[in-house]
Amino acid sequence: MASLGKLWAGKAYGTNTGNLAISFEKDEEELEGTVRFADDQYGIVVFKVSGTYGDEIVLTGDAVTETEDVKFGKLSIKAALTPEGSIRGEWSTDNGTGGPFTVHPHGAGVVSVVKTNLEFEQIYTQAYTLGALRLARNDVLSLLDTVSKDFNPEAKLIVTYRNGGAEIARYSKDFVAQMDALKKLTYLKLFIQEPDEFGINKVVMVELIDHGVNRVVVQGVREIWVEGKAQTLRSELTRNEKSIATNFKRFGFNLSQLALFVMIVAIVDVPSFWKRVGIGVLVLALIKLVDWLHVTFIPNATIRLTDAKDNWVTRWGSSMLSWFSTLTITILGGVVVYWLTVMPKS
Repeated sequence: MASLGKLWAGKAYGTNTGNLAISFEKDEEELEGTVRFADDQYGIVVFKVSGTYGDEIVLTGDAVTETEDVKFGKLSIKAALTPEGSIRGEWSTDNGTGGPFTVHPHGAGVVSVVKTNLEFEQIYTQAYTLGALRLARNDVLSLLDTVSKDFNPEAKLIVTYRNGGAEIARYSKDFVAQMDALKKLTYLKLFIQEPDEFGINKVVMVELIDHGVNRVVVQGVREIWVEGKAQTLRSELTRNEKSIATNFKRFGFNLSQLALFVMIVAIVDVPSFWKRVGIGVLVLALIKLVDWLHVTFIPNATIRLTDAKDNWVTRWGSSMLSWFSTLTITILGGVVVYWLTVMPKS
């Protein structure tokens, strides 16, 4: 019989919940190893276990962790290897606790599983595009925690950032250690993945760009988890959205579309072909001018990593510039269109 594999990690549920890691020193028909359970309430508990690997996986063992006034009891595990290569089963202790668990293989030496015709229905993907964002140091730290939540410790969160030069990729803990030196970022991308059911990776990606599109993408085989994770990240970021005049998300349109609508309404009343051409060129030029001002002077993502307090310019400056420039150009365009359409008739 093939070896079971040395390293496994996943989740335990039931009377106690938390992350679960299993490492085997012996991983063939006779099993010996260590079970580490990060209990959400009591912290980390370590068990030394032994057992057998045959038609099912059977393990028993005692806790080596000692906590005052807490009795962990003798651990018993009965489980089976699934066709997609995970271990699923039930855990229990002789003091009455228990529940289901699932762990997935990590590293080399994983058992070769006979494949069946079992197929997953589809891979689910949820993506959201966000408006202009302004993040401070604490917002970034909170975002890192939210992204990595629901993933095992072995799944490393990778942070890619740009601070005036080339893009740099680091693990999350290394990025946090040097945040004070970075001060301000023009690009931030967070990426994490780990094996899920059916051998498919679950993936989370958050990308924030000073002059680009801010987006959240979540992918996996469980629709509920994908939708819930994407909504959580979206809510985390929308708390830091700024008011930018080019985007009215509540109504589903922006000022460029509104300008085109006004042009279509006004141009119907113009009998001259060349005046209609002139109005069309004018409106398109104004739209391009507004877009150029926002791309050049108003960042779509502002990421500051210092503890310095904000002043009114850093807090409201971009929003004020956005509204002022847009309204000025809109009024100017309206006056010109009025002059071309109404004034000749009077």
